[in-house]
Amino acid sequence: MWSIHPSQIRPILEALSPKTADIELASEIVLAGFKAQWAPISHQGHLHDRASYRFYWQVLERAHSTGRHLAKEVLEFFTDTTGDSHA
Repeated sequence: MWSIHPSQIRPILEALSPKTADIELASEIVLAGFKAQWAPISHQGHLHDRASYRFYWQVLERAHSTGRHLAKEVLEFFTDTTGDSHA
């Protein structure tokens, strides 16, 4: 049986977590979509719609689940009013 040594956990999480630039882009797009009530938006000259929002939401979910820093506005998507995580 294979097992993971505790010293391997952080490197594994780092490998699976999105890069900072990807998190920033995903945050910008998801927040803009939210503000537009999920209607299509233009961001940096590219059209984004619900399919884009799903993709970038998954980036943010991965970032959240691997402990990456998220902007306060984005982190609110993952926390309810009692402070419990939705993810």
